Amino acid sequence: MKLGLAIDGVQDAEMELAKQLVALADKHVSDADVYQMSLARAHVCAEHVWRLRPFVERYDAHAVDVEDATTPGFLETLRKGAATAIGHAPVSGVVLVKDLRDTYVVAHGAEIDWIILQQAARAARDSELLEVVGTCQEEAEQTWKWLRTHIKVSAPEALATS
Repeated sequence: MKLGLAIDGVQDAEMELAKQLVALADKHVSDADVYQMSLARAHVCAEHVWRLRPFVERYDAHAVDVEDATTPGFLETLRKGAATAIGHAPVSGVVLVKDLRDTYVVAHGAEIDWIILQQAARAARDSELLEVVGTCQEEAEQTWKWLRTHIKVSAPEALATS
């Protein structure tokens, strides 16, 4: 069975999204909503990877090296992985919209990987995996929906005002 490939894909996508969200938070620290929600959603990504742990060996997937999302060092580990030379000065609204858009694309990719894994788990008739995937896929969808909503709020102000 090649279900391990789908698990690997989801783990990679979730870790990439977590790094992107932490970078978004770091770059837009002056926007409290973006900062707090980005970090919260990054934790959700890491929790998703942890929830897949029981299935890694079962389906010959690769375990992703991630700290427990509840440990104090988790965000610092992600920040190192997402390291960029950014300051904490306020960033323009146009930059925020672009960064939200880029993160939205990554978030959609992660959610699509969950859908692929969900279909594979159905075909394999693995009810345990289906339960985990169902919950995680819904939470992944919440991430891109939050990003889309924030884009809708931020774009008019950033692009239509002088």
